Parts: sequence; C-alpha cells; structure tokens
Amino acid sequence: MSKRTREKKSAKPQQPAKPDEISVGRRFAQPYAKALLLIGHPHSYRQWNIVGQCDVPGFFYLESRFRLNPGEQPAIYTAFELCLHECQFERVQV
Repeated sequence: MSKRTREKKSAKPQQPAKPDEISVGRRFAQPYAKALLLIGHPHSYRQWNIVGQCDVPGFFYLESRFRLNPGEQPAIYTAFELCLHECQFERVQV
C-alpha cells in the first residue's frame, strides 16, 4: 500500500463540535469578548459571547443566552451555541 493510499484511509472528515469540546474552549476564551453575526441566523440581532477558539485556525465558538422567564425566580435560560469562521461575525468592543 502506498503512502498516499494510507493517508487517504486515515483521513477523517471534520465532525461538528461536541458540547464537551465547547466547554473546554470556554476555559481558553478571553472574558466578555462579544460578537455580532454577519450571517442570516434567527438570533443574529443579539450580541454573542466568544467562548473559545476551535482547533481549526480562524474558527471560534460563540454562545448566546436568552432568559425565558423575565422577572421570575429562579431564572431559566436557554443557550444557543455556534462554531463559525471569523469572517462570519464581527467582534464588538465592550
């Protein structure tokens, strides 16, 4: 078997980020880094938190939280997570 054939067989397609990988990325993120999405997404109107950098250069994990019960206690949130290339969002000064 040639070296090229072995490389093709051992190459694996990129898989979407798993939740545990996202939580690992959060540990390395700069605190309070914000972003606005530049793509057509249902929640593109709100600011997103940059929570980590992906292993692939230029890709970052983003998170947005939305409170489901405003004014009530305990607070209940839903979180949305994305992994996007930096050309698909704009960093916001805080």
